[in-house]
Amino acid sequence: MIWVILSVIAVALAPHAAHRLSLLIRLRRLRNEPPPRPAGAPSPMVTVQLPIYNERFVVERLLRSVAALDYPRDLLEIQVLDDSTDATSEEIRRIIADLLPSGVSIAHIRRPARAGFKAGALQYGLERARGEFIAILDADFVPPADFLRKAVPYFADPRVGMVQARWGFLNREENLLTRCEALFLDGHFLLEQAVRAQSGLFFNFNGTAGLWRKSCIEDAGGWDGGTLTEDLDLSYRAQFRGWRFVYAPEIVVPSELPAPITAFRTQQHRWAKGAIQTARRHLPTLFTGAFSWRHKIEGGFHLLAHTIHPLVAALALLNLAVLLAPCPSSSLQPVVSYLFTGLSFSFLLYLLAVQRLEKGKLDQNAWALLPASLALSIGMSFANTRSVIEGMLNIPSGFVRTPKRGDGAARPPGCSYPARHGWRLPLLETLVAASFLWALVVTIRHGWWLALPGCLLHLFGFGFVGVGTLTAILKEKQESAAATLA
Repeated sequence: MIWVILSVIAVALAPHAAHRLSLLIRLRRLRNEPPPRPAGAPSPMVTVQLPIYNERFVVERLLRSVAALDYPRDLLEIQVLDDSTDATSEEIRRIIADLLPSGVSIAHIRRPARAGFKAGALQYGLERARGEFIAILDADFVPPADFLRKAVPYFADPRVGMVQARWGFLNREENLLTRCEALFLDGHFLLEQAVRAQSGLFFNFNGTAGLWRKSCIEDAGGWDGGTLTEDLDLSYRAQFRGWRFVYAPEIVVPSELPAPITAFRTQQHRWAKGAIQTARRHLPTLFTGAFSWRHKIEGGFHLLAHTIHPLVAALALLNLAVLLAPCPSSSLQPVVSYLFTGLSFSFLLYLLAVQRLEKGKLDQNAWALLPASLALSIGMSFANTRSVIEGMLNIPSGFVRTPKRGDGAARPPGCSYPARHGWRLPLLETLVAASFLWALVVTIRHGWWLALPGCLLHLFGFGFVGVGTLTAILKEKQESAAATLA
């Protein structure tokens, strides 16, 4: 039975590993340059939409950076789509009153109900927008002054429906978690988005730091809150309709990475579950539509990328079972280790290439970050597996936004937005980490040196995620109790 399970996992993991390597090969064949941007294009009316929900620690930074955009004041409209239920709304009114004398047009829009979550807010604002183009910025982003000046000219081609900028990171060096997150996202923006865009394949709007043609959104059916990734859903609907997307990596919009592990888990749950929900919706159209085989294959890998998490979780449990079996198998253990080593090699090679793309070279810190990033991806496999299963079964859940902390200047001591995670899954992750600690002892006792790196990565990964989450939950409860007493 173990051999059968192992064979199934190996067969299922092979395409994921091969696809990562194919991205590296294709990138070398492509000219890694931004698409040509027409010069001297006229300035159209632009509406900047800012979806806000309880963001009092970052909303001032966002509003002031958007108000400072270098764009004609008579052609710029700002919509603050505010669904907040806390002091954020009052903070927004104060900031707007301070900015209005500068001549910027800002509308503070409150809906009767938070129907459809972020997608509902964007659609509500779209129906009231005066702009021919719609820019969308999440609360934790800080657009550079020339953001619109650089993005708008791409729409000289009437077939272009969306322009996506690259994310930068304000707090990349804050801690080990943010450094790993930045590396993962660099892989998406510097490698995956670049390859898909330059190859003329489908790629997605990333929910923020992008500019849409309003008629493209309307032609594709508008924003829909039926999935947790409304951005991915609309992207495929628009491209199915024949609209062309442009990826502009030279436009970098800084953002804030989730620093506590609980916030990171919230973000990953939404992305993993939402992607599978979107795959359920659009894979039939993708595979049966009149698209090239290249579009179908790459689109399938894109929409089903998160299906790797259940495989990694199953391999981790299988590895643990083999190492801690009452009668250890001398033939089975090396096979499991070889499979894990092969998967790890493809992922590490992928991360290695991403680091070179981001920094242009590899330094000592870069090499140390590779195993930490691999361990984090392993440690998150249980949580992401649950998200994938919920997406496959289409289990309904609300849109939980990722808590933002800001730079600390606007946040009183001990005051934060809790992520509200349960303790059962992180407790399981902690127990698995403890089991791998014992497996490490068994590995050394039997002299299974090939299994040693895998044990260390699983131990660190599950320990970092599990213990870190339990610690963060306890800290959030203490802060909540202190705030209540205050």
